[in-house]
Amino acid sequence: MAKRGEKRHRKRIASPKIIPIHDKKASVWLSTTTPGPHPSERSMPLVVLIRDVLGFARTSKEAKMILNKNLVLIDGKVRKDLRFPVGFMDIISFPVIQKTYQLTIERGKLIPKETSAKEKILKVVNKYTLKKGKIAVGLHDGRNLIADNNLRIGDSVKLTVPDGKLSAVLKLEKDATCLVTHGKYAGTVVKLEEIVERKGGRSQEALVSKGEERFTTLASYLFVLGDTND
Repeated sequence: MAKRGEKRHRKRIASPKIIPIHDKKASVWLSTTTPGPHPSERSMPLVVLIRDVLGFARTSKEAKMILNKNLVLIDGKVRKDLRFPVGFMDIISFPVIQKTYQLTIERGKLIPKETSAKEKILKVVNKYTLKKGKIAVGLHDGRNLIADNNLRIGDSVKLTVPDGKLSAVLKLEKDATCLVTHGKYAGTVVKLEEIVERKGGRSQEALVSKGEERFTTLASYLFVLGDTND
């Protein structure tokens, strides 16, 4: 009888392109993520970040020892699961060595950058109505937030870490500074010039600029970081 259930590993060479592993032939297998705040194709297991990307451990056993000592915080919360999915905009802290990183996207890959950020920017990816007419929104890392009708899909919010309090709303509108998260221009910081509506049920497009260059991408590929007046 065939083995059933969750797959804990996959072929390293078939790992998602977003994981910044330089040599995919260094070994055969790579851990998969457990169900969590980010989809598997847009995240990497915590063990991969600690061992393969940051180089803080040589083996998964060493990474497990680090996690079991409560030495790793994600968005201010201790995490011990080797396969916990870490993704775009997550803040990963190592208090003992006083290092904090935030995952951003460069050339289509998740790259940890040292930071002192106490706030996390999250994108609104869905919106729905609760009982008694209350409005709630879903954020790109799986969180839900009570909001109002002024917050739309595509906007971003700033939440404090680790308490998750709303500190600012960043609108997807003209002159907003955005990061392109998918496609050919993934990792490019741009200024939004215009949202272009398409007929026939086609997805919205966005005219954006970077310096003197102007190009079009899907509006859903934009992640608002702020506005040009910040």
